[in-house]
Amino acid sequence: MKTSCGVALTLLAVVTAQDKSNVGSRLGLINQNPLGTSNSGQSQNFVSKPSSQAGGRTNQQCCCVPTTQSCNQDDGGFGGPDLVGGGFIDPRINRTLLQGIGTRIVNNPSNRPAPQTSCPTNFRTCCYDDNVDVGGFQRTCVTPQQANQQAQGIWQQGCAERITTGGIKQCGTRSYRPVSGLEFGQSSPGEFPWTCLLLNQNNDFIGSCVIVPQDFSNNNGRGTRKVLTAAHKLAKIGQSDLLKVRVGEWDASGFNAPEQQEHKEYTVVRITKHPQFSAKRLNNNIAMLTVNQDIDLSQSNINTACLPSCDNQFDFRFNNGTGTRCWVAGWGKDQENGQFQFIQRKVDLPLVEFNRCSQALKAAMNKRNPGLGNRFTLHNSEVCAGGELGKDACTGDGGSPLVCQAQSGRYTVVGLVTWGVGCASDVPGVYAKISYFRDWINQN
Repeated sequence: MKTSCGVALTLLAVVTAQDKSNVGSRLGLINQNPLGTSNSGQSQNFVSKPSSQAGGRTNQQCCCVPTTQSCNQDDGGFGGPDLVGGGFIDPRINRTLLQGIGTRIVNNPSNRPAPQTSCPTNFRTCCYDDNVDVGGFQRTCVTPQQANQQAQGIWQQGCAERITTGGIKQCGTRSYRPVSGLEFGQSSPGEFPWTCLLLNQNNDFIGSCVIVPQDFSNNNGRGTRKVLTAAHKLAKIGQSDLLKVRVGEWDASGFNAPEQQEHKEYTVVRITKHPQFSAKRLNNNIAMLTVNQDIDLSQSNINTACLPSCDNQFDFRFNNGTGTRCWVAGWGKDQENGQFQFIQRKVDLPLVEFNRCSQALKAAMNKRNPGLGNRFTLHNSEVCAGGELGKDACTGDGGSPLVCQAQSGRYTVVGLVTWGVGCASDVPGVYAKISYFRDWINQN
């Protein structure tokens, strides 16, 4: 068992004092669509089927690739009013610190389309063992449903990636074995190796965070001590409090199968909040944590997420208006009984265009307080994602990274969970836009 599993004990104690009004309304990361609804071809959900091999039957995952590509994975193919205090927006804070339930990742869409199992014309079906991470292939490998949606347009990247080779591994890459038999919406160990937890000296859960390279050159070879989170998550941290970063975590209750590598912990030696962070408006909502030593990236369950190469890297819009589909991972709460979920959960969400998101937020605020939305302006430091019923990153998920997959297969952190109006509705959630803070991140 892990020697530092006090976070699990603390969270269990908190859950016993449940606020029943929260149960079933905010579940942390929410996602129960086995095929996803992405048009981007970036989803990591694939059709599974049994296959016969020597020694028994194993599961396979199948997807569709253009007929011009092969299935061979080795050929290189693939500021204003106090919106927080007034209760008009919902900071993604940890309610466990306020004697409530820390609801987190919500993944429970009501509309689950019937699965499509055949690839359309001009696509070939490729099947792989379920322990192969097809998401790392440098090719478009999509579900049959997504392939049939490609008439909406083929996803394109807004700029070339800025990657410096060096070190034991490149940023945004992962090497993990997908686990079968998990509940829908649960991740596999090592699937999101850049997502980390913040704990205080009592192992209370403070928030989530992301490991990033030392600067925007994305050079892992330089080593890194940088971790990013949402600034508002640190409001309860005093000068004398100890703050720890836990990396490589999956099951917060202990070191249990199918985990193969234990987590590591680092002590935060410096906290740098953005100088223009507003606790009332929650714009410029980012903080940089510096840990006491270089983070060990040698384990497969620990890595950095790449920093953006440009502002519009993932701004592509499909013909139906849908944006690039990205991922958030964190630790959630069970929908039925509201108990803390120790297993990391995940949800896929589309990016939402700036003006469209601003209008949706204005309308939602006006419903809460007529006229307030008319005076609201989305800040340039913010980016939006979501707006799908039953899928969101909610209360307690503040600081969790929103990562998008580039054409190379590497993952880039585009945003950090910050706030929203309600949760898991048709109103997008708001994230701190990482590319906006390029100079500040490089200088600190």
